[in-house]
Amino acid sequence: MTSSSVYSALGLGAFIVVVFRLLKKWRTKSPYEYIPGPTSSALGYLLDMHNPDGLPWHFEMVKKYGHVARLQGGAIMKDALYVSDPAALHAVLVRDQHIFLESDEFAGLFGIIHHGDGVASVAGAEHKRHRKLMDPVFNNHRMNKLTPLFYNVVHQLQSTLVQEVSGKAPGHTVDILELLTRTSLEMIAQAGLGHTFNSFDPQSKDYKDFHWAITSVLPLASGLFLFMPYFNSWRNIQPVWFRNLLSGALAYVPWQTPWQFKKAVDAMWPIYRTLYAGKMTALEEGGVEALNNNPTGGEDLMTVLFKANHEAPEADKLSADAIMANVSSLVHGAQETTSSILARFIDLLSQDQDLQTRMRAEIKEATSKKGDGEDLTWSELNSLPLMDAVIRETFRVFSPVTFVWRQTIEDTVIPVHYPIRDQQTGLERNELLVHKGTFLYVGMSAANKSEVIWGPDAEEFKPERWLAKGGSTVDNTRLPGVYSNMMTFLGGQRACPGMKFALLEIKLVLSVLLQAFEFHPSGQTIDWRLGITVTPYVRGQEKAGAQVPIQVKILD
Repeated sequence: MTSSSVYSALGLGAFIVVVFRLLKKWRTKSPYEYIPGPTSSALGYLLDMHNPDGLPWHFEMVKKYGHVARLQGGAIMKDALYVSDPAALHAVLVRDQHIFLESDEFAGLFGIIHHGDGVASVAGAEHKRHRKLMDPVFNNHRMNKLTPLFYNVVHQLQSTLVQEVSGKAPGHTVDILELLTRTSLEMIAQAGLGHTFNSFDPQSKDYKDFHWAITSVLPLASGLFLFMPYFNSWRNIQPVWFRNLLSGALAYVPWQTPWQFKKAVDAMWPIYRTLYAGKMTALEEGGVEALNNNPTGGEDLMTVLFKANHEAPEADKLSADAIMANVSSLVHGAQETTSSILARFIDLLSQDQDLQTRMRAEIKEATSKKGDGEDLTWSELNSLPLMDAVIRETFRVFSPVTFVWRQTIEDTVIPVHYPIRDQQTGLERNELLVHKGTFLYVGMSAANKSEVIWGPDAEEFKPERWLAKGGSTVDNTRLPGVYSNMMTFLGGQRACPGMKFALLEIKLVLSVLLQAFEFHPSGQTIDWRLGITVTPYVRGQEKAGAQVPIQVKILD
């Protein structure tokens, strides 16, 4: 058979599949037709959902359609639901989380990125087993232990920023995102891995290679969203040698995104494997005590997790691949979202000199009670009310992740706090029947910015709301988030395990930088664009990659 015949047969097969799906869809009425929602093209809602310039589509969902909206599947896909209702979210993330599992797309994507099944890609009892080992790694005691290490990295950032600015003409700008990315990566390398990438050395090949991989992999994955439903099947192809053969063939596909994605994934894994092998050798040769003989004294998260796994009952132990997948997950989460939100903080403060001055005064008052050269402790950083309010408000209004999704594994009924008005009968419904197989999108940003929940000023950045009334909602409605009644870090057992790690890093970086520098806007417009995480680009310079230029002045 000639190659043209093969292509013709494949094309005919695909056409027949599409026709059958269309016929089935036209004969089947959607169970969600009574729920209001945005219209979509024949291809369904996915193009709107993942549109890089589509943040307003998400932010306005509640205002236009309510806290439960129907997403039309178009000609081929099933209808889905977009949910930001407090009671429904509690059912999805807490009460009935065993029914609303991580989607195959999510599990497949992170299973591929982390080269195995870590906390991001397992469910049910297996997920509990992973969290049982991981959660103690992030307790307050551990954060106190890590604080001096964090300060060492931040003072490297401070010195680098001084060098960048010294002797430059007025108006000189610095890409603060690039420096904060170096900071976040070095922090999680040292505190998470007991390793260094020499991130502030411009010639560091380790940093360049790993930095490219970890900052590129999710943006590249965003370009593959139409293929994500097949990622889980792909990574389970057996035998492994055949899967590797197919992966290698990606280099010959005339489309850069898939093989660049593979290149990024493959660049990170050897680091974790080498570090794990080193810890295993130390354990075998010198016992548990030998694991403490590293620059962190055994306090880095990988060593702590490794020791906890070694000492766990046999039934609770994780495999080597699972440990490395979890460490990879922690590194990725700590670097990707934290550097982005830190750049957002600096950008916001550059545009509000009064707020910047007040924060600086609060920090200086706290440090004035310390001895010369002493840094603020974890508990002292947590006792700064204005800093805390600014951080909470930034996370509320500018969540680094806009939405996540779940798939429903059985029919179930969930309550809604805000009644759904049936667009066919006009009647109000106080509960929602969700059918098996339905994709349900958790609108994190939509819930965080709902005027019904937070009041008419919900879209405004107002840190004072946390000082005046503790950030309470208009009618004391409770969202099921683990952080300050908002959805930024999610809720339930799948809430972000590294939340305290991120908050420590952010508070610590701001406490050092605001005492040493004054920040002013560059005059360039920053567009924050939608991906798997929200990423900043200078308008008109998108091809230059993510950046946040800021004018920096050294303070006496």
